[in-house]
Amino acid sequence: MTAQLDIPTPNKDRLENISSASFALLLRVSTQLSSTHHLEELLAMVMEAATQLTNTQKASILLVNRKTGLLHFAASTHGEVPKDLVVPLDNSIAGWVVQNGQSVVVGDVQSDERFYGNIDKNLDYVTRSMIAVPMTTQTGVIGALEVLNKLDDSPYTEQDIALLEALASQSAVAITNAYLFDQSDLLAEVMHEIKTPLMALTSASELLIRPDLPEAQQTAVIQMIRRETARLSKMTKDFLDFARLESGREKLLHEPINLFEVLHDVVHIATQQAAERGIMIVEELDTDLPAPEQLVGDSDKIKQVILNLVSNAIKYNRVNGRITITAHRYEQEVHLGIADTGQGISPEDLEHLFERFYRIPGSDAEGTGLGLSIAQKIVEEHNGRIEVDSVIDEGTTFTICLPILSA
Repeated sequence: MTAQLDIPTPNKDRLENISSASFALLLRVSTQLSSTHHLEELLAMVMEAATQLTNTQKASILLVNRKTGLLHFAASTHGEVPKDLVVPLDNSIAGWVVQNGQSVVVGDVQSDERFYGNIDKNLDYVTRSMIAVPMTTQTGVIGALEVLNKLDDSPYTEQDIALLEALASQSAVAITNAYLFDQSDLLAEVMHEIKTPLMALTSASELLIRPDLPEAQQTAVIQMIRRETARLSKMTKDFLDFARLESGREKLLHEPINLFEVLHDVVHIATQQAAERGIMIVEELDTDLPAPEQLVGDSDKIKQVILNLVSNAIKYNRVNGRITITAHRYEQEVHLGIADTGQGISPEDLEHLFERFYRIPGSDAEGTGLGLSIAQKIVEEHNGRIEVDSVIDEGTTFTICLPILSA
């Protein structure tokens, strides 16, 4: 017989069970939550408060991915949680809480049919008891807050439930605000970046209306207008791509990917650009690459990522240099490498390479500084990752790692 007690959403009766000391702590936590808009810092605060308020060993926060609708670990006091650790909505306690919008107390987790045991295996932990409560906003349930294993193994109390529900309610609002702040922060950065080409275009237009401007200078100004217009057009596209990926409005396809076709298209597109700098593109592809049905995703988006990396490899390579495109199979992953013979990237710059709007100091790049951020997001949406290795004066290698489905 499963030892459990299903509890509905917060009610006044349970709130009356909160002691004055615990209520004071809850108010203090509420003030702290409103003091930051940084998501990671916010999640850490919530977990610490959850364990303190309920005298519990561990806490976890699971959020519904705004892009995929899947439930995944956002943070846990177990330690580092893999980003791709997804919890099934239909076969987990947290999934039940999210779908039903109700809290649940489970005294014997291991015997509960809803318990997703793979989590304990992945985190090397044994869950004995649990409270899981929904994190709800005006738009619906965005996730679940869990506390695991009372420190003294005593039963959870009405006060524990009330405190955790109150904390979850406050946390849901704070997390939503953090998402919104991130978007407004992006908008501010976008406007800052657009300002430079707009100023250049304004100056050019003022020069063109001068009657005494020599014809040769008119041509130079017109060429500058064309360059800045093209730059502004690319900025707009990158900003829109990034915003769609960030907000979840960009829905990626889930179709078989033919890697040979994707890589062939990339080389075909990039060859002319490479030839202009005397750069040779070489392919080294394994013959046992996964069949299209074993690599599912959005072919156009993966092609976009690879083409972006190859374009960068051409741009920052040496004249008459070399680019090597590789594709190798490693157990349940396929690794796509783009290696150049350029000047390399310093360890200090490598740390910031995937940050939005980051440009390597001293480089002559005129892009948006979003290309690598967009590439990383696309790859992560495919449950993959991008790795980079670089040696000064020798070159840089970007590696895209994508999971292979079982045959």
